[in-house]
Amino acid sequence: MFRGATLVNLDSKGRLTVPTRYRGMLNEESEGQMVFTIDLCQPCLLLYTLPEWEIIEKNYHNFLL
Repeated sequence: MFRGATLVNLDSKGRLTVPTRYRGMLNEESEGQMVFTIDLCQPCLLLYTLPEWEIIEKNYHNFLL
């Protein structure tokens, strides 16, 4: 797991690119499967590997029960 902030721009087709310095690590940890979501407190996107997101989903589901 890592944390960081990077300003990125959308390309002409409205796509977001993951900065090069993060791509290798993210691909190793997630095999290219990632989840983007919004932060409810700040105007930003959050990026999770699929295994990390599944833990968050499980914790959220358990909280609702």
